[in-house]
Amino acid sequence: MAKIKDTDYLFSTARVRSVEKNMLTRERAEKMIDAKTTEDALRVLYDINYGNEAIDADNYEALLTDEHKKTYDFITSIAPELDYFNMFLYPYDYHNLKVIMKSEYLGIDADDALVDTGSIELKILKYSVKERDFSALTDNMEHALKEIIETFPKTNDPQIIDIILDKYCYEEMLSSAEETKSDFIIDYVKMLIDSINLKTYVRLRKMKKSWDFFTKVFMHGGKISEQIFIKSYDEPFEKFAEQLSAYGFKEIFLEGTESLEETGMFTTLEKLLDNKIIQHIKNAKYIPFGIEPLAGYLIAKDNEIKIARIILAGKLAGISPELIRERLRETYV
Repeated sequence: MAKIKDTDYLFSTARVRSVEKNMLTRERAEKMIDAKTTEDALRVLYDINYGNEAIDADNYEALLTDEHKKTYDFITSIAPELDYFNMFLYPYDYHNLKVIMKSEYLGIDADDALVDTGSIELKILKYSVKERDFSALTDNMEHALKEIIETFPKTNDPQIIDIILDKYCYEEMLSSAEETKSDFIIDYVKMLIDSINLKTYVRLRKMKKSWDFFTKVFMHGGKISEQIFIKSYDEPFEKFAEQLSAYGFKEIFLEGTESLEETGMFTTLEKLLDNKIIQHIKNAKYIPFGIEPLAGYLIAKDNEIKIARIILAGKLAGISPELIRERLRETYV
């Protein structure tokens, strides 16, 4: 790949800046929460160029999926090169591979769980798995599938499919991030891995799972080493939090686990970890040009769609505005 310079992004950065004003602000999110009906909440999204008003309120997921595809198509239409941006779609590809492999091994039809927003078309993924022809997939995807094919028959445990595909997914994301030579993007992926490991650590501790099980699902590549988790595995969360000071996760972890102990719910911890990531992503707004503003916009739109999903799901379920507000993530703009 020819070396891309930051100045090659001058035009595309200007285009991103021009559409950022249409993003979901906190004020717009509050307007959605306070809307009397789900239809009224959807109008806020229509006003910032989401889809059209022909969408049925019960089918808002189609609107959000279309917005995700539209965002990625926009970025790929203006980026000076495309290879660097596939990494942001890998989690969707690997999710689809999980669904396809579980469907095969468990003999179920789970097409409804597939998402049409990955870097590889669904029909190609399905063909690759069915025919055991992995030539159209990335090397990591091929290695992951071969490991599953070898391992699953020995255990018949569907969880092994998740564990293997997650491991290869985030390994591939980090490898791709390092190719960009952007500290901003590398730090984002490392923070993502740390965040996932922290959530896994807390969930397994609450489930009384042993530390050796944690080592099987731990994802390498983050800044918080496996050893830090292991040596504190049987200690109170408050003591483990002290180990997180150097990584900027201490206060988040304390607040999230205190809420978990009080309510039995993981929502606060998940929200705070998501907010830490979006706070990092906001730095892209202050970078004059380069790959960072485009990557920041892509990640921020993912976060925006998550916010819209939380609000719309809450409205349809009749959840109070106060409770929806408690679950709300920080916005990018």
